Amino acid sequence: MLLLVSGCQFVLPSHDYYSFGVARIGEEIHIVAPLCDGERIVGVEAYDNDALGRESSPDPASTRFTYWKVEQPVDASVAEGRIVLGDDSAYQVTTVPAGSNIGLPELVGVTLHVDSGGDHVVEDVFAVAEVPAYPATANPEDVEYVYQAGSNEERLMTPGKIRQQSKCAADYPA
Repeated sequence: MLLLVSGCQFVLPSHDYYSFGVARIGEEIHIVAPLCDGERIVGVEAYDNDALGRESSPDPASTRFTYWKVEQPVDASVAEGRIVLGDDSAYQVTTVPAGSNIGLPELVGVTLHVDSGGDHVVEDVFAVAEVPAYPATANPEDVEYVYQAGSNEERLMTPGKIRQQSKCAADYPA
């Protein structure tokens, strides 16, 4: 089950929120972030959502609970929303290398910075134990990712179906 957050607060199930698809292929966690034409990922941060949520007044500049933080994708597919969690080589700037601060948390919060004519931030959360797993030889475009379709329907969907179900990232509240 994907858990939904806005900042560090859980969102009610009826709230319209941004969601991405998640699957484990081999040892890698793949994310399909649905974007529209003209939108591109410019930065990604993965963090321990549970630990951050327990902070009484979290410092947004702190990377204390950050698993991975990167900017400026070097590959078009990454900029288009196909992200491999922890793949530092896919970005020009790595602020926090994967696992250098903390190990992969059980409840991963992910913040995506999307250029849609200006910086727009969207977030989602997933539980690593609930992500579908496939062999390392599986094609990321053919597997099904867990995706929160609509207000409370969690389904397994291919990247193409996820993109069809989602609005543009900029259409969701920041």
